[in-house]
Amino acid sequence: MASEESREARARRALAKGGFRMFKTPARSWRRAEYGVGYMIVDTSTNAVVSGCIGRLYSDCLDDVETFLSATRS
Repeated sequence: MASEESREARARRALAKGGFRMFKTPARSWRRAEYGVGYMIVDTSTNAVVSGCIGRLYSDCLDDVETFLSATRS
């Protein structure tokens, strides 16, 4: 099983190839204490959030990011 850091790095590289960028909850954000670590995916051409902003910012987990990647590849 891959570590969370390697999964995150792999997801960032794959998203960059597809024209997206992944943001992680800022370390000093109150959201991190309340909800834990979360991710948000932004389309770099339009600067629009495409995933991770349902109900609150950084709502995706790493599994959600990987699901987004598999959906965009096919």
